[in-house]
Amino acid sequence: MRGLSKLIAGLALVLGAFFAFGQLKSSYATQQPSSPSQTAQNPAITVSITTGGGLFGPPRDLYRVGQSVPVSITMTNNSNEPVEVCDSDTLYQDRPKLLKDGKPVPYIIGQTQILRTVETDRTCLRLNVPDPVILKPKETRVVDWFVLAEGTPPTGDMTWYEPLLPGKYELSIERRLGCCDGSMFQSNKVNFEVVP
Repeated sequence: MRGLSKLIAGLALVLGAFFAFGQLKSSYATQQPSSPSQTAQNPAITVSITTGGGLFGPPRDLYRVGQSVPVSITMTNNSNEPVEVCDSDTLYQDRPKLLKDGKPVPYIIGQTQILRTVETDRTCLRLNVPDPVILKPKETRVVDWFVLAEGTPPTGDMTWYEPLLPGKYELSIERRLGCCDGSMFQSNKVNFEVVP
């Protein structure tokens, strides 16, 4: 019961932030999440991604066939007030969009059905997986990561796509700031290449 009270209070704070800051979307053009936005509108929260980065060393834009492609998610609080965001699970919060040579790459077989199931069954709320994160004013922090495509040897991480074939890729994500539901925020786009 106590966990449910914390979850409800957390959701109320997140929803309050959504109403206070409106429908915010942003995009950066590079794999440098700490770069300030050059747009006229400076959103309260900026979501940016890198391939590699964070726990995985410096950002990378070159992979070999058979290598795992990790993605680090950074959030920046551009406001002068603390903002609560959440880290629950990539299934509930992330929707990657991957293009190969300009064409959309479909999610791994079964992923679309899993997404429908978790959204319909509200699994996130029942499992109590949320982990609130407070971003201090002007703070930039790596808040999460996921594996875009599995490598060899397999690690068993949940992935979004089949192992990547050679080609040039463009990746962006929509990231939910709330733990289980709420508005999605667009990230920057990053480019990387997979070579034989």
